Amino acid sequence: MQSRCPQCGLNLPQGTPAWIRQVTVGQLMTRNPVTLGPEDSLATAVQTMRRHHVRRIPIVLAGALVGIVAEGDLKRASPSTLSDSAEEYERVMEDTVISRIMVARPITTVESAPLIEAVHTLQTTKFGSLPVLRGDRLVGILTDNDVLRFLHDLLGQAG
Repeated sequence: MQSRCPQCGLNLPQGTPAWIRQVTVGQLMTRNPVTLGPEDSLATAVQTMRRHHVRRIPIVLAGALVGIVAEGDLKRASPSTLSDSAEEYERVMEDTVISRIMVARPITTVESAPLIEAVHTLQTTKFGSLPVLRGDRLVGILTDNDVLRFLHDLLGQAG
């Protein structure tokens, strides 16, 4: 008989140590993530992602989460450099604000949430990240890379 997580009911593999069920989002999340405001430009978002090597940026206004923008959102919204002039491309990227393309009111989690629940949400929604809130304030972001880093560390310690 397979055991189940007491919090969310998901099946756990045979031999899963009990402590793994106690791992929380707050233990793995990236704290103080890079953020932008809803009035920042698409060009600023692209530059910020490149500079900080991130694929998703939470969008905050007065400290409160209002949306999230992903690299894919920017690619879909960007004009084609093949069909538009360089000037038109630059104009659109500089004049278009993030609030036009961001995902408003994204699915979020809290620091105390069991990791297994957050991973289930990431898996079922196909989102690559979950902003982490304390009240209405953004305190971190849990990304697929955070989870993969944890799995890598865990597998590296396996006997």
